[in-house]
Amino acid sequence: MIKIDFDNINDDLVYKAFSVEGNESDALNDSYLELFELIGKDAMIKLFKHFRGDKIDCPMRLYRPEFIADLARTIADRRERAKIARAGGYSAKVIEAILNKRRKEVESE
Repeated sequence: MIKIDFDNINDDLVYKAFSVEGNESDALNDSYLELFELIGKDAMIKLFKHFRGDKIDCPMRLYRPEFIADLARTIADRRERAKIARAGGYSAKVIEAILNKRRKEVESE
């Protein structure tokens, strides 16, 4: 018999009451099983609580191009700026375009 205190229910208690521990592959939806395998139970439940019902879009790049451009701005050597751009997941052309746009904006002010 499953005993759940419905007055103090939370996802951690339900996880225990349903005996999910060790049976995740049978119990969890595929997306949550993949998250469980990647980041563990606690982080998976935290994501579930925060984002459930939402579609999560994970961009291909972790960093904003403007942030990478700010890092590269102080570097004079274009090859070194290109290395920074590549490390951030961008092409040197994209970062140079941002820097050029900013220079033109400053010049026009």
